[in-house]
Amino acid sequence: MLDNRLDKRSDKISYRISIITLDSHNAMPCKRAWSNLLEDFDGLEVSIFAAAEWGENPSALAETKAAIDKSDIIIVNLLFLEDHIKPILPLLKARREKCDAMIGVVCDADLVKLTRMGSLDMQAPESGAVALLKKLRGSSKPSSETGEKKMRMLRRLPKILKYIPGKAQDLRAWFLVMQYWLGGTDENIEEMLRFLISRYSHIDSWRGVKAEPPREYPNVGVYHPNLKGRISEDLTDIPEVKKPIATIGLLLMRSYVLSGDTAHYDKVIEGFEALNVKIIPAFAGGLDGRPAIEKYFIGVDGPLIDVLVSLTGFSLVGGPAYNDTNAAVETLSNLNVPYISAHPLEFQTLPQWEVSSTGLGPIETTMLVALPELDGAIEPIILSGRDDATGKAHTLQDRVDVIAERAIKWSTLRVKQRKDKKLAITVF
Repeated sequence: MLDNRLDKRSDKISYRISIITLDSHNAMPCKRAWSNLLEDFDGLEVSIFAAAEWGENPSALAETKAAIDKSDIIIVNLLFLEDHIKPILPLLKARREKCDAMIGVVCDADLVKLTRMGSLDMQAPESGAVALLKKLRGSSKPSSETGEKKMRMLRRLPKILKYIPGKAQDLRAWFLVMQYWLGGTDENIEEMLRFLISRYSHIDSWRGVKAEPPREYPNVGVYHPNLKGRISEDLTDIPEVKKPIATIGLLLMRSYVLSGDTAHYDKVIEGFEALNVKIIPAFAGGLDGRPAIEKYFIGVDGPLIDVLVSLTGFSLVGGPAYNDTNAAVETLSNLNVPYISAHPLEFQTLPQWEVSSTGLGPIETTMLVALPELDGAIEPIILSGRDDATGKAHTLQDRVDVIAERAIKWSTLRVKQRKDKKLAITVF
């Protein structure tokens, strides 16, 4: 279970910030950020609550509800499932007018509408800042725009709004919070919290504290634990493998890379390279893996990889938010290589999964297995999970070995002559 209160240093808590999100991979950046903030904001408490825990751990939901009732600033992020929204929506509505600010970003529309930051009220009649928001973002209907295009718009809007006086500045603040969170490194999480406190806290002495703007990181790039800075936009920065037996593309989650929660990625990379496989570990933001595929896995003469292995656990287009199967199928058909889906446990810890008589629960089965299969993914396999006691990610090494073995076999099968292949048909 996640230790929701990220530190226990202060016995005199006078101000509380609660972050309610899907899972706990941002917990460590938040903990480190809070530690740095205590020097300027004595009595501050920052807590993070992972909705993915609620199904298996009712006490985690109870703690979240109790925190909502006493929080001064509440940030809600990446909640799209009814099972996560329904239990807390009435409490958030009740707390909305009593707290200093409530911010819903990259989540269900009902939660975004609860946003109240200074003069920005997402429930107000469609005039002023809300009307401007709709005008700037265009249609709210699903579109074929890639996550990369949406991220470019996100970075551009605060720069535009900076020059519009009055209420637009709170709308700008909402976009900045989204930008801080999606660029979720330690520095960005810390500056996001500092920014919100300095602008919306009811404690006068805390207002006006300087916060640095969001640091920008590549929306599409490659990751390797041996790279300087760990990320790059240049494919040639990936360490070379002499005479590789295959080239495997690894699709990663940008948020995991930026938050430093990469132990499972590192184990997979290490496992493939130990077998003399060249790997291209690439990520893309905006809950859309297509830009990474188009930039790093496809060349002018066809695919640059033999097999694609997704380590995200989610659908190719939409991540945990939705699923655009048609867009995914189009991209994967163009790539035209086997597509294997491996995933970390998101909604239960490893010990919970190990003792469960059913294994994956219905939400995980749908989100981590069924939806990727609609895109064209094969051979779903659990890769890692979190430990009950520490909340830290733990990689299942035997599963890493299986992923590597299967990917290599698929790469061999792809180039084998048809006359040399054997076909087995299993009838149920």
